[in-house]
Amino acid sequence: MDETIKILREQAVLCAHLPELFEELIKIIESNSPDVQEPIRKIEATIRDLSKNEQKARDFLQRVNAPSFAEYLAAQEKNIQRDVAEKLLKKTADSQIKIKNQTDKLKLLVKRGKDYVAFNLNILARTSASDTYGAAANTGSQRTRRMFEANI
Repeated sequence: MDETIKILREQAVLCAHLPELFEELIKIIESNSPDVQEPIRKIEATIRDLSKNEQKARDFLQRVNAPSFAEYLAAQEKNIQRDVAEKLLKKTADSQIKIKNQTDKLKLLVKRGKDYVAFNLNILARTSASDTYGAAANTGSQRTRRMFEANI
């Protein structure tokens, strides 16, 4: 049971740290600051540590022949250690929900940034729209390129 608590505690600490790092990254992206490298480096290091912890957890669960920590803990007798392990498991699950919400927000921010860049590239290239993309092509344009043409 001590090994279970050790693995779950490490997992809970790492999972609780990730939302803080994601929040820092979200603030940097929202402020249009180019300083995203440091938060990303920290996130990558934390995810590497979490991956190592996940491998320890898989090895442990395979050794005790249990499909998950929840089922392993349910099979154990009720005591203080089991309560601690269950609380750690719940804390990890709560952190994972926060992480999912923040990754969804980050995906939206990245998509908006990508759309912004594509829009401005089309403006800079003076790309005219064609019937394929909704608006009629600008017939007075001296440019022969079309929007989303491969050779822009």
